[in-house]
Amino acid sequence: MNALFAIGAGAFAATTVAYLASLWTARPGIGDLATWMLRGTLLFWAGLLGWWAVDAGPAGGTRLWLGLSAFSLGALYLFLARRYPIAALGSFVVAMATVLAAFALFMANTQHALVSGELATWILRIHIGLAFIGITAFAFATAVSIVYLLQARALKQKAHSGLRRRLPPLDVLDRLSLRSIIAGFPFYTIALLLGSAQAVRQGSGEIKLAYILAVLSWLIYGAVLQARLTAGWRGRRAAYLTIIGLVAALTVVGLYTSGVA
Repeated sequence: MNALFAIGAGAFAATTVAYLASLWTARPGIGDLATWMLRGTLLFWAGLLGWWAVDAGPAGGTRLWLGLSAFSLGALYLFLARRYPIAALGSFVVAMATVLAAFALFMANTQHALVSGELATWILRIHIGLAFIGITAFAFATAVSIVYLLQARALKQKAHSGLRRRLPPLDVLDRLSLRSIIAGFPFYTIALLLGSAQAVRQGSGEIKLAYILAVLSWLIYGAVLQARLTAGWRGRRAAYLTIIGLVAALTVVGLYTSGVA
């Protein structure tokens, strides 16, 4: 099974390379190839995750949600690409999916410790699921924010490269980033509350680094939303904070993956 997860992560990585080649060469054929590679990768992951859900059962929940997050990022990109001029986002979004798929690959040694025994309750399962829904939305917002920074820099330097013309307009990127954070924040908030309730129920009294980072990422995204919705804050500062928030959230995932948290 680990070999199949490795193949799945490799497929996302190969698709990222194809999208990067399309971005830098602007050849329609390469772009079409990348899209078909992504579709094939998503079909592979749909079968793999279905098999894993049946084979591992509740003990495979964390790995399942990591894989679902990677799958959802790719599917979300394909859906939005039909409505918005965001073809250039492919390499960045699929790169985020590759990171999540890699986390799923390395969950093999820690999955049972995370969701078995006393922790195998419906509260924990819902907590994990909602957290990864939020992380999926934040990962998409981060990919968009990275492209926003690249486009803003190109415009500031008054560059006239083909790459700049292929990147989506700043207003489209800004709008997509905001909507992604709005979509993910409620799920992440509920997940954090359920995680806090679980910690209180265990009564260990220990504040772990993973929880501190989870709260930090929540505060960052909450601040971004507050500033953007009430003060009209946008631009580079919002993009940088969006990226920092995801780094904190993925560090939490990394701690769980390594068995530290």
